[in-house]
Amino acid sequence: MTTPTIRLSAYSPYSGPHVQDAAWWVALGASLGLERVWFGQQSSVSVLGGVGYAAGRGHRVPVGSAVTLLPTTTPFASALELRSLAQLSGSTVSAYFSPGYPAIQHALDGRRWPSPLTATREFFAALRGLLAGADVSERGDYYSTTFTSPAEDVTSSVELGLGVLRPAMARLAGEIADGAVTWLSSPDYLSEVLVPALHDGADSAHRAAPRVVATLHAGVGVDPADAVQVVRTGIGPHLSAPHYRDMLTRSGLQLDGPVTDADVRAVIDRRLFVVGDALDVAARAAELADAGADEVSVVLHDAPGATRDDIRRAWTDVASAAHRSTERTAA
Repeated sequence: MTTPTIRLSAYSPYSGPHVQDAAWWVALGASLGLERVWFGQQSSVSVLGGVGYAAGRGHRVPVGSAVTLLPTTTPFASALELRSLAQLSGSTVSAYFSPGYPAIQHALDGRRWPSPLTATREFFAALRGLLAGADVSERGDYYSTTFTSPAEDVTSSVELGLGVLRPAMARLAGEIADGAVTWLSSPDYLSEVLVPALHDGADSAHRAAPRVVATLHAGVGVDPADAVQVVRTGIGPHLSAPHYRDMLTRSGLQLDGPVTDADVRAVIDRRLFVVGDALDVAARAAELADAGADEVSVVLHDAPGATRDDIRRAWTDVASAAHRSTERTAA
């Protein structure tokens, strides 16, 4: 079977406390020629500061956020940051959002949202208008934005996407988003559940289906004795969250009660978290690309005691393995 071309990007596995942390990832991505560098929800400093710091030092690479939780921002604040990121990075910015889980909604908005899908639709409508530099008048149950933007239209420089776990959000992404990003999705679940739902939504809205970014969790050079702990540290909270468990159940992995070592080993056995060498990571990335991913964003979780030099070497090996796989495809 022909190996698919892999568009490989890096995902920073943590929210750094300093702007220099994000800048380090931008410099790494630029030096390795990666497709993009992705950042998750930030809790200390904005990615904008890190990208600006890196740009000032001569490092530029396309950047993305996946995912920003809607209760942590507003359409107006997001529009300002995305305009700035597009200017600093010199390329299209990928901004992917999620309504988050009930606890974060209650903590930051004072209530659990009865309809996260409606909130997402309202947010996107307002944000698109602001990025277009248009007169925005959106009155919703969750987001109300009335503003005449004096700025130029930057919609061609910003890709708006959604974090997608289950079919309902995938269908909404098909209707309104430019892209969809998965998390802990197997190739089978991606190709048989999420991609068809994306196309259903796109067909209903008479538009092209959004592109797909598959996030791949991995540990390179992890001692087998440390594997369970590395996985627990990296994705343990996700394995306990109800919405992730529902998605994993739909894909054939049933988790009940506290996460056990046996549960973690099942995650490793199913290669939802790849523990191996760079070739193993590249092979799994190829499987995701074959299942419908237009881009594979790899999260390399650190082994105990790993230094930045170790992380750079691991990423150099993974980028090289993916590049060799792509060369074989072209040949």
